[in-house]
Amino acid sequence: MGASDLRVTVDGVKLRCVLDPALVLGHACGRPLALGLTRVFEAWLPRSFWRVLDASDLISLDTEAAPWLHPLALNDWTALRDGTDAGSWPLRWVGDNLHESQLRSSVDDSLLERFERHAEALQAPEPTDAGLGWQCSFDAVSSAHDALALSAALDGALLLCQAPDGETPPGPVLALARLGHQPLELSPDESRSLMAAERLFVRQAVAAAGLAAQLQSLGHLCIVHALTWPAASEAANDDGHDPWHHSQSWWYRL
Repeated sequence: MGASDLRVTVDGVKLRCVLDPALVLGHACGRPLALGLTRVFEAWLPRSFWRVLDASDLISLDTEAAPWLHPLALNDWTALRDGTDAGSWPLRWVGDNLHESQLRSSVDDSLLERFERHAEALQAPEPTDAGLGWQCSFDAVSSAHDALALSAALDGALLLCQAPDGETPPGPVLALARLGHQPLELSPDESRSLMAAERLFVRQAVAAAGLAAQLQSLGHLCIVHALTWPAASEAANDDGHDPWHHSQSWWYRL
């Protein structure tokens, strides 16, 4: 065997990255962007992503119900789901139960339980406009709740999302603010903190994945971290302890 026949592959640990549904369902490039991110991140999809996709036929009939959804993205994701075995997907996700989840070997089976506990405690307020009915659950801010719960269940994994402009926070930050949580924003000129080091790492990672042009064209990308601290005892969890009672969250613009 010659030297040219020898190939060595080294698999390093990837940062866990939760993808906000509004990002990967709101742009025509949503599917290739998400798949490209798997080259540098351990990419996760929250449950709300699948619920939107399952109801895409109904949503597409009334774009005013969910103006942030892009029809090409919905078609792309639906085609991928219908034409690909779940075990072949490079992305990971939590479903309604363990059988409908794709956790692989990077986490233990208790992740689903942790996610359920965080998602249940992070309930959205009831919609005030009764005329929109059930379709209110598909607005971009409410869809971020599952993404936040998944970030917390994954020990504060980064959550990639998008802000509407340079002044308005992204949907996950607005969702936390609605529920009385105020994430700390990293200043654009901050360079000494660990979050600043992570921001630089994420920028370099997406550039190395060949995604700089796609992400630059979208603009106003943000990272959010939601971290919760465990209860003092298992009994507290059994008694309905709110996992968000002791929590911290941060966000910054890429």
